[in-house]
Amino acid sequence: MGLMNDVKPVLRPHYITNIILAVLYFLLKTTPGVCSTLFVSCKLELREWEWLTFLGCVVVLKNRKQANLAEYVSTSCLFSKALSTFCFFNYNPAYAILYLLLCLAHVMFFPKPVYQGPESIVYFRGPNLYEELERDKRVTWLITFYVAWSPKCVNFAPVFAELSHEYSLDNLKFGKIDISRYPNVAEKYNINTGALSRQLPTLIMFQEGKEKDRRPVPTKTMTLKFDFKRDNVIKDFGLNDVYEKCKKALGSRKKDKESNKEEKKDK
Repeated sequence: MGLMNDVKPVLRPHYITNIILAVLYFLLKTTPGVCSTLFVSCKLELREWEWLTFLGCVVVLKNRKQANLAEYVSTSCLFSKALSTFCFFNYNPAYAILYLLLCLAHVMFFPKPVYQGPESIVYFRGPNLYEELERDKRVTWLITFYVAWSPKCVNFAPVFAELSHEYSLDNLKFGKIDISRYPNVAEKYNINTGALSRQLPTLIMFQEGKEKDRRPVPTKTMTLKFDFKRDNVIKDFGLNDVYEKCKKALGSRKKDKESNKEEKKDK
């Protein structure tokens, strides 16, 4: 099931067409009939084999920390298309221009799929964040501190929405606050909102009203990079364990309430 869950997203039109584009130069160069029309030779040259070897090394290095197969494919295709563009240009600049137009059409007509389903997110407005954290300390909160103009924040929004829908409980809640509108909140949690900030978005988990963990992690000299992908968030915040603990806590509270009701009836 785990393998199927990884493979299924890659079968969508975006990824299939992306893979075709990534290997298009090498397909055309080695396909009988086509290659003789477009190219002088139907074999890859020695330097092209060298470039392919170099590409393989780059892809392996860049994909070491990818969370799933879809992201692995996306990164591999990105570098493969860069090499294909170079190869086309090296043979004929006109081919490279046509290839870039195909890549542009791919982005327009087959955009990368994002989550567009339901969400369970509380949107905070300034001080009501502090009030909510203090109101019931039995609730675990996972809160995104974001700014509307940041591409990273925009890209993370559907990921966070999907997680909120999947993991939300009465005592495990998800929230968001636009810290460009509430700079005091950003200051309180030491989040830099500058144009060159590496802290956007910032994701913080609160337990018992206090900060438990955050990503990215700021240090005295720098901010440690964090890739805001679904699987990375689940892993680094231990969402599966947190979900199970919160679910058990809810079950215990429900049993306690039922016991109290029975005791009152007996009296």
